[in-house]
Amino acid sequence: MSGKVANQNLAATKVKGRIVNVGRLGGTRAEFNFDLHAARRIRYIGVTFRTRTIEKIRDIFDEVRKDIWGAVESRKQQLPIDKVHKFDEIGTAFEHMEANKYLGKIVVTL
Repeated sequence: MSGKVANQNLAATKVKGRIVNVGRLGGTRAEFNFDLHAARRIRYIGVTFRTRTIEKIRDIFDEVRKDIWGAVESRKQQLPIDKVHKFDEIGTAFEHMEANKYLGKIVVTL
């Protein structure tokens, strides 16, 4: 999350912690407390797939498969799932997503 919760993220991060900004559901602009960022010596990393070629995205997914996918399949590493919706409830799934009150993935199944 980013946007107006950026400073809350900084406040929740431990000294020498790390924030990896993957999504911008909270918005793309906000005030940023540089003093808190510096005092906690936080590493703030931004990532996006938007600027990458399809080939690079495939390379990244290949590396994920090699590095962690076995742990995901064996349930040693679990992806956070907030809710699972049937495909015929897709409207409800979108409403849930747009409410922006979820933690984890929203899954749609057949």
